[in-house]
Amino acid sequence: MRLLKNIFNKLYLFIIWALITSIFWGWIFTFANDAPTARKIAVYCQVPMVRDTELAVKLEENLPEGIEKIKVHSFNYVMFDVESIENGDIFILPESLIGEYSELLLDPEGGEKVRDKAAKTASAADFITYDDENYYLFLGAKSAHLEDGAARAVADVIISLN
Repeated sequence: MRLLKNIFNKLYLFIIWALITSIFWGWIFTFANDAPTARKIAVYCQVPMVRDTELAVKLEENLPEGIEKIKVHSFNYVMFDVESIENGDIFILPESLIGEYSELLLDPEGGEKVRDKAAKTASAADFITYDDENYYLFLGAKSAHLEDGAARAVADVIISLN
């Protein structure tokens, strides 16, 4: 009984230890598996569902020179991290939301159609579930990969995925 009482009296220490350990190993895992912005392409998709890991693996089959990693995110992922979305390299947006995100886009009028509602065709349809409207791909206005052409190269691969 006394042993049980000692354990309950120190339960808060066990909980704190578990939290600190979880945060520490999560940080180590992120640090070990991520690449710096200069060597990473970030793709943001405003779609109902994106198979982000599978699409990233497919895109990493043909990495542009100087790029180590491609990260694909749903807009839901970045709700609390505005800075990362502002520096996004590639955006896939529905036609109805282009105006809302225009400040993030290099050329809001020059998006490339990746889903054509009328023709019922879509790029990367094996990885991305689209709503019933037209979708466009844009390069990010603050992309670190505009000059080296890496963002354009990855965008071209996305467009070519049928």
